[in-house]
Amino acid sequence: MNRFVALLGRIASWIGSFIITLGLAVVAWLFWVGYGEARLQRRFETEGHAFEITVTDANRESRSWRDAFGGVAYVSFSHRANSYTTRFVSDTMWVGAGDRVRLLYHPGLDAFRQPVVERKSGVRTSRLVKWSVADGFSTENKILVGFMLMATVVFFMSVGLLVSLTGWTFLGGLARVVLLVVLGGAAVFFSYDSLGYYRYYQHLRSQGQPVEVVVLEKDKTAHGRRSVAYYTYGATVRLNDQPRVIPIEEAEYETLRPGDRLRVLYDREQED
Repeated sequence: MNRFVALLGRIASWIGSFIITLGLAVVAWLFWVGYGEARLQRRFETEGHAFEITVTDANRESRSWRDAFGGVAYVSFSHRANSYTTRFVSDTMWVGAGDRVRLLYHPGLDAFRQPVVERKSGVRTSRLVKWSVADGFSTENKILVGFMLMATVVFFMSVGLLVSLTGWTFLGGLARVVLLVVLGGAAVFFSYDSLGYYRYYQHLRSQGQPVEVVVLEKDKTAHGRRSVAYYTYGATVRLNDQPRVIPIEEAEYETLRPGDRLRVLYDREQED
């Protein structure tokens, strides 16, 4: 009886691991699809030409699993005596026949595509507040990094499941080699990230001009668990009648009050 219960437990564990691995594989696939879409979008943004077209028809029937997210219409129109249909996301506006919309045309692909509209925050935040060299990556490269991370997790989950099912221990050795490569890559990335932060900080110190700003509010953010937590400090200030979030020291956090004036370094070229 005990053996039977143990067998059922192992089977349940295998099934659970398989479902989790399958779910992660689907997420990795979504990242890969998103990467392809981002690459295609970049081609239109860099090689395409903007045109305003008049919509002759807008079909809102779902044609893809992506259409389940947000208001999507497939708009039809004519351009230079040719007929085209393209996918148009209309979350903030209702597009119908007779409306004029701005699209990008790629002559090499002979296709139209909707341009990406970036929604910028009303409060500009210094790069030093939440620093990462990944902020400089293009959208497609960020998605590619996400795919690589998910693919790595799927690999380790798959190896663990196969070793459990088959007893092929050589797969464990392969996984350890891959783990060393991943850890080495992570070490290189975080070292490069830290070096980038230091260089950017030194650039602001050397190129920034002293200006006075008005403190609007301050905040303290905890990182990690309570026993090993550390804090970073920031302040929202007003510069040129615009709010900005900047990093501050702990001593400044303890003494500053809303309405106080604070002397900072400002680099106009970097807007930081």
